[in-house]
Amino acid sequence: MNTDKRLRLYYYLFDWANSPFSTIIITFIFSSYFVNAIAENKIVGTSLWGWTIALSGILISVIAPYFGLLADNKNKFAKQVIIMATFIISLLSILLWFSKPHSDFLIFTLFIIFISNTLFELSQVFYNSQLVYFKKDMPIGHFSGKAWAIGYLGGIFCLLLILFLFVLPEENFLHLQKDKFEHIRICGPIVGIWYLFFSLPFLLKYQNQNLHYKTMQNRKSLSVTFKLLKKFLVSSENKNKIKFFIARMLYTDGLITLFSFGGIYASGTFGFSFTEIIYFGISLNITAALGAYFFGIIEDRIGIKKIIILSLLSLSIICILILITNNKYIFWVLGVSLGLFIGSVQSSSRTALINLAKGENLNGLFGIYAVSGKVTNFLGPFLVASFTAIFESQKAGMTPIIFFLILGMLLLSKTRF
Repeated sequence: MNTDKRLRLYYYLFDWANSPFSTIIITFIFSSYFVNAIAENKIVGTSLWGWTIALSGILISVIAPYFGLLADNKNKFAKQVIIMATFIISLLSILLWFSKPHSDFLIFTLFIIFISNTLFELSQVFYNSQLVYFKKDMPIGHFSGKAWAIGYLGGIFCLLLILFLFVLPEENFLHLQKDKFEHIRICGPIVGIWYLFFSLPFLLKYQNQNLHYKTMQNRKSLSVTFKLLKKFLVSSENKNKIKFFIARMLYTDGLITLFSFGGIYASGTFGFSFTEIIYFGISLNITAALGAYFFGIIEDRIGIKKIIILSLLSLSIICILILITNNKYIFWVLGVSLGLFIGSVQSSSRTALINLAKGENLNGLFGIYAVSGKVTNFLGPFLVASFTAIFESQKAGMTPIIFFLILGMLLLSKTRF
């Protein structure tokens, strides 16, 4: 294997490594376990989980732009942060083993989710900024789509591992007790070890210096960094980038909320068991991998903007149908089909920013990119949590997703790529 292919493999492996965290811990298994076994009831659990993800989003919106700009100015800062974040996320995931099925462990669990989710999103700033270096001569849409697809495959294999080794067997090889939910709590240690092990090749090859694109002049003070951010926001040259960031802010609210509440909605509204949720998660990850890969190839031919708009329109229609149906099997088909377009939106959004950036200040721009995905992403989970609590209905709680997707799509249509 030549050097370029090896570098691309290392980049893919980091996606493979971190995907189970968002898939298993945040979206499907552990979120459902929290709502159904730790929280007082499903309504309270859904609300608390939503508010925790919302607070994590607020924190990210505050620190991500500063960290991103600082990484453009300090040689080893980005690598130090992503290594630290990876180790802490892995450790905290392992500690979820001690989240026992009792309300006494509610604060303990939510604290771990808050810290680990914040660090996870922060690490994505520096991971995304390395796409230009690791892709080498591969077309950027194809490379980004393939990386997302491999990440989804990582989630699939980790889910299969949990399903066949711990959930399905009556007597698993570790003799875990199902009445104490040990076969579910083991997800934490598995995800933590998986995350750390498969991240190592990428972390070792992470580029300390931004040698492959222009960076800002070396400016280290906090006040100057925020002045640079302010200058970016008011510059007439950056109006198109700002328009993209706002559009992404809106539709990412919808996507984040879908991810955060997918498993909770399936279990609470349609009565999915943990086994069914795992099958659902596997199916959704398969379609997401296919969507990210194939739409990534198509993106290089027809353009980024068309792919994102098509995907957002499709997601909006499917979400409306999901909220209308009361049939479990129709929900299953519609929910799985969401993956095709979730994968393509995620992949194409980061290549859109690289296209708009024209090779300049990628860490800083991806810091702002993280903010555009987080500055109001607390609003989606907050509205879901609040609507669920007020109307005592998960269906009512999920309606804001549609509005975020449609508004983001409309604004994106006015952005030039």
